[in-house]
Amino acid sequence: MSLRAPFFKTLFHHRFMPAVLLLLFTVASRFQTFGNPLLNIDEEFYLFGGGRILHGDLPYLAFWDRKPALLFVLYAGFHLFGPYRVLAYQIGAALAVWGTSLLLYKMARTLTSRGGAVVAAMLYCTGLTLCGGEGGQTPVFYTLLVAAAMALVLFKVVLAPDGPRQVRRVGMLAMGLFGLSMQIKYTTVFESCFLGLYLLWYAARHGQTRRGLCADAALWVLPAVLPSAAVFLFYAVIGHAHDWFFANVDSIFLRAAMPPAETAALRTRLLKAIAPLLAGGAVAVWLFRHAPGQAQRQFLSLWAVAACCGVAVFGGWYFHYALPLFAPLAVISSPLWNRKAGRLWLVLMLAVQTATAQKRLHNHRLENGDMRTYQAYLAAMPDPKGCLFVYEGPPVLYDTSHWCGLTNHPFPGHFNEQAEIHSTGMNPSAELDHVLAQKPRYVVTQAPAWAGENLSIRAHLFQTLTQDYREVYRHQGPQTAVVVYQRAP
Repeated sequence: MSLRAPFFKTLFHHRFMPAVLLLLFTVASRFQTFGNPLLNIDEEFYLFGGGRILHGDLPYLAFWDRKPALLFVLYAGFHLFGPYRVLAYQIGAALAVWGTSLLLYKMARTLTSRGGAVVAAMLYCTGLTLCGGEGGQTPVFYTLLVAAAMALVLFKVVLAPDGPRQVRRVGMLAMGLFGLSMQIKYTTVFESCFLGLYLLWYAARHGQTRRGLCADAALWVLPAVLPSAAVFLFYAVIGHAHDWFFANVDSIFLRAAMPPAETAALRTRLLKAIAPLLAGGAVAVWLFRHAPGQAQRQFLSLWAVAACCGVAVFGGWYFHYALPLFAPLAVISSPLWNRKAGRLWLVLMLAVQTATAQKRLHNHRLENGDMRTYQAYLAAMPDPKGCLFVYEGPPVLYDTSHWCGLTNHPFPGHFNEQAEIHSTGMNPSAELDHVLAQKPRYVVTQAPAWAGENLSIRAHLFQTLTQDYREVYRHQGPQTAVVVYQRAP
């Protein structure tokens, strides 16, 4: 091969080189996080919940949360690795990201060259680490299923010569993938509805009768709802249908709004994080609106719109709620590679986002700690028989011998968040009294109080801490501190 060949043409010449590059980039973008048990309280709780399932405890009964049951089953699989369970879920998450990036690469190749497709897939990888997806947040796993469903329809229906003959079968497979994704998090319902409506439109456009469309709709809805229906049926058989329904449906709508200032600040952060890709995607769709490949361009652009609608409805809670946007936005931005200015924009965006994300990971480790911090927590709680209550702090500390089941609401936010006061099925004040009456040996809190905290519950707790407990360890981050208290003799 000539040395004068363009760099990217040389780099991507070999068939498996894009897959290798994406694997290396995925590992490099997450390298700071491997082995750190203190990445995020959500995935710490999922791992704890997975461990409780292995001990025979059931979600919504022995430990309460509103996440779907399959998510905890997934983490139960990671928990089987014992002392290596943290690394196991992080490697599993990295493999899910790599798999998703390969699917995005394949889809982007229908719009641009290998170089543009690889850069688009890399933008997805680094976008996750930019917005809190460096570990095992739910979108890291369910986006793999969503991307697989979209790729299946794109290549087997939209771009296939025999697409009209395959649409019913492919639709069932794709909606089955969405059914599984909704058992990781229900917010994929927006993209699921989009795909179902698109398939109905496609079938109607290619001559399907009204009766046939009704049959198709029934066949596509069935695999989408089957996983959730199976879980509900299990809880109904054991006499806890109401517990399942309250956790998975009612409690979602009972959450109160976050403080207006907190919500506004969060939405501003979300918009700043996705603005470069959002703008790039919009420009790419406009620039190439008359270019060849309108069928796949239309399909992928509508996917991006559906994902944006889902985030617009549910995105007012946490920063990582932006994660589902990076996959479709990266794909529809990929045609920018076909223009010189667009290539510069994509490369610049990749470089800036990668550097910003790595700096964020470094700062996050300083704030939350790492394996050494985790070991210091455990060293401060030397009595393995001493029960632990995490009012505010890392739930991964429950995933030790200190778990005593003082409450069936172990997720800290269900106690300390003002927005959760009427949405979890328990009275936080009464449940706190119940926990403190059992005289836990250790209590973990955070200082100072955060903007959305239930200050009356905090005051209630600290009244007891002041009287009966003493501080034994403090991890001081740049902005907050996590404090371990031990019950005084």
